[in-house]
Amino acid sequence: MSAPEPMDIHDQVHAFADGELSPEEADVFRAHLGTCAQCQEDLNDILQLQALGGRLGEMEAQPVRLTHPHQDAAPSRAFRPAWSRRGNRVAALALAGSLAAVLAVVVLRSPDGVPQEGHDVMALAPTRSMEARLSWSGASAHRPYGVLRSGDERPRELVPLQQLAKLEEAGDLHGLATGHLLRGERDQAAEYLQRAPASPDVDSDRAVVALTKGELEEALILLDGVLEKHPQHPEALWNRALVLRELGLDALAADAFDAVAGLREPGWAEEAKERAAALRRRLEVQRGTWDEAQKAGKALATDGTPFPEGLARAVPGSARNSLYSALWAAPSADAVKALLPLARVLDAHYGGDTLERRVSHVAGLDFKRRGPLAERYRQVVLGTFDASGLDAYVRELEASGNSDFLLAVLPLTGQLPARLPEYEKAAKALGDPWFTLNVEREAARAEFARGDLAGAEARLLRALPACRAAKADYRCGQMEYVLGHIYTEEHRLVEAREHAVAGLQLARQAQEWTQQSDLLMVLGNVARYRNAFALARAYLGEQAARDGRCAARRQVQEGLAAMQVFALHPKQAREELEHAPACDVPFFINGAFVQADLSRLDPRPGDVEALRDGLRKLESSGLLRPGERALATHVEGRAVIEKNPEEGRALLRKAIAEGNRLGSEDPVAWKARAYSYSSLILDAGKAQDWAGALALFAEESGAGAPERCELGVEVHDERTLVAAKGPGGELLGHFDSSRRSPDFDVTKLVPQSVVAALKPCEHVRVFARYAVHGQAGLLPPELAWSYHTGAKRTAPAVTAARPLVVHDVDAPASLNLPRLRSWELSGTASPRRVELTGSAATPSRLLAELADATEVEIHAHGLVNLGVSDASLLVMAPEADGRYALTAGEVRRQKLKGAPVVVLGACQAARTAPYLHAPWSLPVAFAEAGARAVLASPIDIPDAEAGPFFERVMERIRAGAPAASALRDERMRALGARPDSWVKTVVVFE
Repeated sequence: MSAPEPMDIHDQVHAFADGELSPEEADVFRAHLGTCAQCQEDLNDILQLQALGGRLGEMEAQPVRLTHPHQDAAPSRAFRPAWSRRGNRVAALALAGSLAAVLAVVVLRSPDGVPQEGHDVMALAPTRSMEARLSWSGASAHRPYGVLRSGDERPRELVPLQQLAKLEEAGDLHGLATGHLLRGERDQAAEYLQRAPASPDVDSDRAVVALTKGELEEALILLDGVLEKHPQHPEALWNRALVLRELGLDALAADAFDAVAGLREPGWAEEAKERAAALRRRLEVQRGTWDEAQKAGKALATDGTPFPEGLARAVPGSARNSLYSALWAAPSADAVKALLPLARVLDAHYGGDTLERRVSHVAGLDFKRRGPLAERYRQVVLGTFDASGLDAYVRELEASGNSDFLLAVLPLTGQLPARLPEYEKAAKALGDPWFTLNVEREAARAEFARGDLAGAEARLLRALPACRAAKADYRCGQMEYVLGHIYTEEHRLVEAREHAVAGLQLARQAQEWTQQSDLLMVLGNVARYRNAFALARAYLGEQAARDGRCAARRQVQEGLAAMQVFALHPKQAREELEHAPACDVPFFINGAFVQADLSRLDPRPGDVEALRDGLRKLESSGLLRPGERALATHVEGRAVIEKNPEEGRALLRKAIAEGNRLGSEDPVAWKARAYSYSSLILDAGKAQDWAGALALFAEESGAGAPERCELGVEVHDERTLVAAKGPGGELLGHFDSSRRSPDFDVTKLVPQSVVAALKPCEHVRVFARYAVHGQAGLLPPELAWSYHTGAKRTAPAVTAARPLVVHDVDAPASLNLPRLRSWELSGTASPRRVELTGSAATPSRLLAELADATEVEIHAHGLVNLGVSDASLLVMAPEADGRYALTAGEVRRQKLKGAPVVVLGACQAARTAPYLHAPWSLPVAFAEAGARAVLASPIDIPDAEAGPFFERVMERIRAGAPAASALRDERMRALGARPDSWVKTVVVFE
């Protein structure tokens, strides 16, 4: 009897699915499966039929024993094909859909091995479709990561609805969220995670949802919160590494993956090591490429070594600088002609033939005259040039017709911006946009140094389109950096971030390493200024990991120390400063602030003396601009006032005078003014000088002297001040320095004794500093009170009533906002009333109609989107270019000639930007534009109730009631029916 013929390998698919092949045969078939589409399809059909037919027992599966995911031992899997270990992704991806549908009911064991009945664990595909780690124990086991490269849809896995139903029946909200997240249904996952009991695991998975939505800052905040209390939480460490990588912070991401690897979890540790190594390789390539370009440029200029063409294409900005440096250093026409290949490579990148023509022109010059000039230029580059001969060298260059040398000599010898006119003349003579664009940047830097931030901004905004047209990414990145710095100084943080991000993208594309570091510093400061401390720590930490320059490292540590002061962690702030290197100056202005606050929060002998000595050195360094000099005076007074009140007050008054002289056009000087008033107010409170404190509140805002029914509130660092004048002019107040956290409950700031004294007042005017301004609940609802905005009151220029109502707005469909209820008119319609509705209610149309309105009601959606506005914004119908947001900045620039009462019937319309030097919100913007009163709420408000409530308040105002009294009366009527109503959050700004 003859031996049976061997089975064709294509016919083995059933035996493989049923586990009937020998181990050797199974290995052979797995290798075949990776390349056979027909077998993959057949296996897919077989497994689905098996699952549907309930014949799971025919597959070889052993129970999976899971330890707690945060223990050292890792989960094991019963079915893990050899190709998954060997990294054959093709077969893994082909099987992922089928195997994800197969669920094995297993026993979940506690760490001590005792079975926990009634739990199902998802037995998912051999590879995971999501990079992030999930914390729910039923899906936390390690699986290699593998997704399709088509990018057609978001990665998802097939978790059957029956499994989700079991989890819902068991009340396992976390497991239910995990199932939906694996299925790609992140909104449902977010909803279940919100309802699940709070825990580090839940917060880590909430961060995963935020990560999948691209909400990187929210994810980072959640993960930092977990790791602050649980530093070795594996999933949070892993997911934080992913967030950092998505932010482009590769150095920190690699460190985070190293921390995961250090936990030594099987599977996860190996993958973490691989990811960390890949990130570091990418960083090393970027840094190495830039370093190589700098060395190649120096070699080209000093000894004519050709600049590698591939390197020129990789770092075209540095290569263009190097080409010019070599042109200036070239001793002969032949040396110049040798630069033609590099010029052509760069012309191919930038377009045109500018550089080839320039090289050819220089090659035709008289080198008997140019050669000696080139030799002296080489001395400048090498640092051997005698600076005393600079003026003569410059005159010689101008007289010889070789003024192009000035474009290198003046910057290298530190003669800019002092000799900017000579630089500009040389740039125009040369005619290359590379230098005419740099003239604009250098001129803007000079304006910035003089305190003319508006002039610098306008100049750069005019120059940027020409820069982009010239494809001069290196120059554009430099301009974006200066713009980001200007906007940060002005606290225009949305614009600052926009330009810094644009510059960083250009720097990354051009592989300009130091530009990247500079822009990371800007982004870190932007985040710090808006109290986004998780993001600030990340950007500054990345900058510190990349940049070895002394000044940069010093500024990073000062920024980190400033955040510790804000968090009221003075000892940690000192530790951050101790890590800061000693540079040419003992500290920069930010570090001076930290030193001043530490002399009060954590005083040590010699603190104030060291600060004053450092400020003198900083002043003599010439680094301070006019506004910064006023700020330095404030910092000195801020520290001195604690030990020598009279001298400290004099210094603070000097800073205020300087701020008034320079005006709000110099935002740094204006901050010095604001901070100095704060220090004086707190000093008065410490002395229980309630009258003095109230007088300072009024003086700063330009209000009349307080007489009766006035309240002032200041919360700064550890100190809280409340000062008041009652209905009879009686003075009372409260001061303490016991706060140990920056968080506070606004409803508990004003002591009951002060509230009781103010209750007889018909209206309380509130002066609130910037941490408090605009918050609801400062005073109880039975009082009529309003925030004083500091805006100057002017008589209306419009006499005839002209109501403006915005309602039924067609918000952009992309925002997926629900349509609000239609607005219904109550009472008699005014013939002059203007209604903006539907697609006509655009931001530009609303701004135009606001000018003459005597009464404004805006019923629209409100959003907080820090990518668009620092404060809350109103969602209007989109313009032709897609712009839909009405921001506080746009409102502030208007002139409301009708001095209207404004009702902002939108969610979070009173939300205030987290600035420490000035209140900033939509209501404040309307008040500054000319509104006599603004009503708004800082929270979400219900659509069905908002319209009727605000209309009843407006009826009272039309009948002659002051806005605060009208709101109080209607609020109390509503609270009588429902004490927990949202109406208690509505605030009046006047």
